[in-house]
Amino acid sequence: MEERVVVSVPPPRFQENGIPRCKGVASDKARLHACIAIMNLSCGKSNKVEITNITEILEAMRDVMLGRHFTSTPKKSSSPASLAGTIADEARLKATTCIKNLSNADANDAALLGTPGLVETLGFVAEATCHPETGATTCTTHACLALMNLSISKANKNRVFRTPGVMDALMAVITRTAPKDNVAETTGKNPSFEARVKACSALSNLAIGYDNKIPMFNYPGFVESILHVIRTDEAEARTKACSILWSFAAEMKNQVPVVQRGDILPALVSVAKEDTTTEARFKCVAALTLLAESPENAVPLLHAGSLEPLMNVLQEAGPDPTQWRGQTASWCVGFLMNMAQCDEVVPALLAEGIVDLLAPLIALDHYQSLKAAMAVTFVCRYDTGDRTYNLLRQTENVIPKIISLLHNTLSGRGGSGYKYGVFTLRSSVGCISSLASGPDFMKERIATGPVFESLLRVVSDFCVDGGTPGAIVGGGRDDTRSATLAVRALSLLTGHLIPEPGCTAMPFGPVMDEQLITALRSFELSTHPDIEDETRAMAHSARIRIEGGKNVKGGDKDSVASDESLENDLIEDVGGIGLSFASKCCGMHLHAWRESSSGDYTGNPVVAALPPPTTPAVEADEPMDITDASSASSSSSDSSAVRTFLLTDDKTGRRFAVPCDPSGGRAFNDNRVWCFRRGRWCKEGEEPDKNFQWSDELQAAYMAAINEQGNVSPSASNS
Repeated sequence: MEERVVVSVPPPRFQENGIPRCKGVASDKARLHACIAIMNLSCGKSNKVEITNITEILEAMRDVMLGRHFTSTPKKSSSPASLAGTIADEARLKATTCIKNLSNADANDAALLGTPGLVETLGFVAEATCHPETGATTCTTHACLALMNLSISKANKNRVFRTPGVMDALMAVITRTAPKDNVAETTGKNPSFEARVKACSALSNLAIGYDNKIPMFNYPGFVESILHVIRTDEAEARTKACSILWSFAAEMKNQVPVVQRGDILPALVSVAKEDTTTEARFKCVAALTLLAESPENAVPLLHAGSLEPLMNVLQEAGPDPTQWRGQTASWCVGFLMNMAQCDEVVPALLAEGIVDLLAPLIALDHYQSLKAAMAVTFVCRYDTGDRTYNLLRQTENVIPKIISLLHNTLSGRGGSGYKYGVFTLRSSVGCISSLASGPDFMKERIATGPVFESLLRVVSDFCVDGGTPGAIVGGGRDDTRSATLAVRALSLLTGHLIPEPGCTAMPFGPVMDEQLITALRSFELSTHPDIEDETRAMAHSARIRIEGGKNVKGGDKDSVASDESLENDLIEDVGGIGLSFASKCCGMHLHAWRESSSGDYTGNPVVAALPPPTTPAVEADEPMDITDASSASSSSSDSSAVRTFLLTDDKTGRRFAVPCDPSGGRAFNDNRVWCFRRGRWCKEGEEPDKNFQWSDELQAAYMAAINEQGNVSPSASNS
């Protein structure tokens, strides 16, 4: 038989308000009838505030509950169970009921909490009237109900929690009222059943308070009391107890300790598997989802068997979220999204068929498509197969929602279809990072100003000028994970926009350039022990590219880059393609164009020849293949690549990849459009980058360059 916890709460100690008052000479019965009269008056809705405004009444009710001025003292929890009640016990019940009635009005909270010793007395009465053998009484229920009412308001939660004796009293009630072995419990007017529900409700209210989550989790014996309720109860009290565990999991600093305890996780998984009739299952699924936000918990959650019941919930719910009942299935999608961010559990998720389960949700115009697309993006980030490519294509319509989610999470406000705090910052930043590591079409969709601004905010909050405090969803100087993911995304996207250091500038302006450089340099210099050298190297690479592009954009417009500086740029990142186009394809470097007084291009560009490479990788008349890797499946008209060189727009800093042959090797009946960023013809269903707008001035400069460089051999033409 499990040992039950018995806690004795001492009478409260408090200071009187200093007002001299006659103790009175009324008999015990007179006091009882006075309490009954005031209790009856407190039932009226219009009377509650007026009665509460009379301080003497509140203090008198407090004194009656404590048993003051009676000829015999009321019973205690340590009194023999067979001891008969007295007038003092009956008066205590009426006084407690009166305070319970008054607590139903929110406007009375300040007066009730401000009465010296009143809240402490409610805790004392709750424990004193709940016997370890016989359980609770109606007086216990009313005391717990008053505490529950007073703990509803956000402003009161920490005040009630810190009140001496309240936690111990409520813990005693939920423990002593547990169903006895081999004794069936009736829910009707059973005082023990009612008292346990109200006590668990009061504790659930307190656990919601942000300031209470950590100290309540660490309160001696409290978690054991809650788990005792979950194991022994099958009704409303169990649901409230599971709600408390949910509140603990909502605090990020609690998430790892909750799992490390070893006794909470099995209880959550057990309820998620077995309880299909009450709200307890929903509470436990929500708690498991929040625990999965911490990467350290992913493997323990997997080993605890949490995946099976949540996958079953989704399968039972079906592929149409508009037909789902309740929020349990929605939390299951969130659980899979959180788990998918841990590399160690991805193989298990794939083996269980997570992609097939979530794929139908991706194509929907629904809130669940956001979480499903993020989960699929996470699990598919290392898979380059055709099926994965097609799945990622389906997620394109969700990308704006992911970007909006990241922006709104950082701004601390809700967006369409979600609430602030539902998604962690790590989830949205991690999804952007995964997209940035995907195919080019993904990079093109997210390499935008708003995304760079949000990623910059994450890194800046982490390390610039010492960082900033975090929020409920993460971020700030302590969120190493989000900062690492943001740096990875910045490095990958910067490499996409600036394939080679010095070949072009960032398209977001000099202010953004300076902010990015500052943030990335601060990250490189960070001494945080959880920052890996590999991530610092990625920050360094991104910074070098941005600085090189800044020099290109802000350099002397009448000057030509020296051979030495160009060679240094090429050495800095040999994996790029930008300047190698100019050197290998065309044998020239178009660094800048002279401008007229109006700022437009003139027809006389400055052109400087590059020294020929000592070991050319491509023969002079051999066309270079500069198409994307994904173009292998394109039509036969793409079989011959187009040789290009770079034309710089000094007003925007963008470099336009233009064909050496004005025809671009295109047949007269070929209606494809040229993309100046990709440096090739657009494929079927593809659109040119709208940020690279061609103009008459660029056309004039282009033709001047073609005419001046008559030695440039055009590419082979299909015409």
